[in-house]
Amino acid sequence: MLETSMDLQMLHRAASAYYRDDLRQAEIADRLGISRPSVSKLLAEARRIGMVRFEVLDVPTADVTDLERRLRELLGIDSVRVAPGDQSQRDHRGVGDLLGEELRRLGLRRGDVLLVSSGKTTHAVSGMVGLPELEGVIVAPTVGGQQEPERSFQTNETVRNFADRTRAEPRFIFAPALPSPSLWESLQADPSFSAITDLWARASALVTGIGAPYQQRETLTSVVPRDHPALQRAAGDICLHFFDSEGTPMVYPGSDRLVRPPLDLLREIPDSIALATGRKKVPSIRAGAKTGLMTTLITDAPTAEAILADADTDTDTDADADADDADADADAAASGAPSQQSPSI
Repeated sequence: MLETSMDLQMLHRAASAYYRDDLRQAEIADRLGISRPSVSKLLAEARRIGMVRFEVLDVPTADVTDLERRLRELLGIDSVRVAPGDQSQRDHRGVGDLLGEELRRLGLRRGDVLLVSSGKTTHAVSGMVGLPELEGVIVAPTVGGQQEPERSFQTNETVRNFADRTRAEPRFIFAPALPSPSLWESLQADPSFSAITDLWARASALVTGIGAPYQQRETLTSVVPRDHPALQRAAGDICLHFFDSEGTPMVYPGSDRLVRPPLDLLREIPDSIALATGRKKVPSIRAGAKTGLMTTLITDAPTAEAILADADTDTDTDADADADDADADADAAASGAPSQQSPSI
């Protein structure tokens, strides 16, 4: 809690004008109707109580660059960005900074559509200072979730945060993630819902999280059947499209009524930026790369290293299995028994 004897609203106005709007102290004094020394005191107090925070960012190293290259080659996607350190301990600020860089690279223009998904990571970065100004760009949600109790699953809230930070134009979905059959039918004829689906169809970019393996989830949107057998094998999800370890989509009761963009439409988006960190998301990231739903991954160094180590383990296991087969064939040949290999046809 911010404890101070000064007026919190005045502190916030002064700090926002100075650090967000880049106004000079004299300009802030004129705007607030106070003296310049008073502005200086307000800014100092805002820093003291933690309303304003500074961070010295780690400089990317050759090791990070090498991680990005190796991970990009392993996953077979266009780009990988790796934030230094454990981002779960840094409120994902490094992930937010890299997302800002990627969005600047895209050069989105007025009228372009940027889709944003629900999830803890996308919600965490949605209001970060590293995001660029996207004035005139339309930001729209990818999934419903109006009734969700957890903020990170309320995609409209994430969209609003994102738009407020970037000065983009928000659009909202006023529908649950899984409507009833009758509501689903009604939505197909609803003009406001059609407006959202039209935005999905012409999106230039997507910012999405990658959900953890189903059985390791600490939280899950309330509409997904937690105990359904089909989902027990789910390696993760992107925009509520659950997939197995090979990236194959999974079907379960009600999945045909989920409010989300269709898979073929998501795959047509030119730039899809996926955000994911944490050891438990290693299988989710590897499987997610096989879905065709992401072109860029933003993660952190510990997660990147864990993915590469996991892949090395798989390679060693496959090599051991091949060696065992070769030994068995050699033994069979020596004894005159048939080989384990199937005959050529």
